[in-house]
Amino acid sequence: MAASSELFNKHSCTYCQEEISGLRVKCAECTDFVLCLQCFSNGAEIGPHKNNHPYQFMNAGTLAVVSKSGWTASEELSLLDAIENFGYGNWEDIANHIETRTPEEAKEEYVNRFLEGSIGRVMWEPAYSFRPHLTDLTIPDDGPLGPAAMAKLPPLDITAEEATSLGYMPQRDDFDKEYDNTAELLVSSLSINPNEDDELDIALKLSQVDMYMNSLRERTRRKRVVKDYQLVSQFFAARKERPTKKKLTREQKEFEDKLRCLCQFMTASEHESLLNSLHREHDLRRRVKELVRFRNNGITTFDDCIQFNQLTVARQNHRASVKRKRNSSSIIKKITCSIEHLPTLQHSIDDSPNLNLEFNSSTISLLSNAELELCAANHLYPSQYMSLKTLLLTQGTNGFGKMQSSVQAVSSHLVSNGWITSS
Repeated sequence: MAASSELFNKHSCTYCQEEISGLRVKCAECTDFVLCLQCFSNGAEIGPHKNNHPYQFMNAGTLAVVSKSGWTASEELSLLDAIENFGYGNWEDIANHIETRTPEEAKEEYVNRFLEGSIGRVMWEPAYSFRPHLTDLTIPDDGPLGPAAMAKLPPLDITAEEATSLGYMPQRDDFDKEYDNTAELLVSSLSINPNEDDELDIALKLSQVDMYMNSLRERTRRKRVVKDYQLVSQFFAARKERPTKKKLTREQKEFEDKLRCLCQFMTASEHESLLNSLHREHDLRRRVKELVRFRNNGITTFDDCIQFNQLTVARQNHRASVKRKRNSSSIIKKITCSIEHLPTLQHSIDDSPNLNLEFNSSTISLLSNAELELCAANHLYPSQYMSLKTLLLTQGTNGFGKMQSSVQAVSSHLVSNGWITSS
């Protein structure tokens, strides 16, 4: 133990009192008499010591403290002294101070020996013991407006021209004009001064920061919806090749419009899956009702179902045809009853040799229901109406002078339908 402590003791020359850092000369006869090389070479004598006494050279720094590292005691002392003077991390100056080691060797020796080695484990407490222990009082928020919404989103897949027209910067994944573009004004001039601000001022400023964070979350949420549902691609009509979606019926479109408000709470794939499931449910319900109707009519095979549908369509068409014929007959009877007292038309109608005023049932098929009702209301034959209509379309109302009520009614009908203009 004494020999080990002797290695790190500091020695000074007994004659010149200078500290000896390297090789020294120890007198074999005198007690605790040590000379430096300069005094020994000059033959220094002091007290009982004579220059002819036997001596031995001593140098504790040449011994390796740990045989595996190869570092001598003097190098270890120089390393610690240099780190104390130049600071940890300044390995170039530390290596220059040691003179026999490179900066990499100095760093490796200090880290392995004095930080991570047995000396470091005894001298230094673990780093985590100095860290403050914080308790997480928040609750997980994985909703659409939670912290997860601030995650990095992939950039929009658009061309340079489209990005320019949108004011979009792909490298920054940002827009020239964002949603709530003035939100930064809430916090741009904020500063907390603990010496001047009271609790109310600090709470007010923190509420402004919270409002700004909500705006950022809403921006990110809107970007995510735009990218997830490919709204930009739809806007520019540049969507990639995708399977064409079948045309929806009016009821299906109205149904999807009602569920559109749910898009902000789910991804595009989830929303599409929901719509497909609901449409499938509607189709299955309709099919079940159809099969129940077949079973109620005593049909048990699919072939009979096809034949039943054909017969049902034929019966419906027959009923519609019969109803149309009944309506036509009632109109003809109404016209026949109303022509007992026909008014005398203008001479332009009577003198026209090309006009056929005879009642002909085939003429009725050329008139619409509105025209037939007009004829019945004004006691006109269908042929008379067509003749009067032809004259009004070709000559206008100029040749009639003061028009009768029937002519006035036909003229008003033609004007209301845009066939002639009122004069």
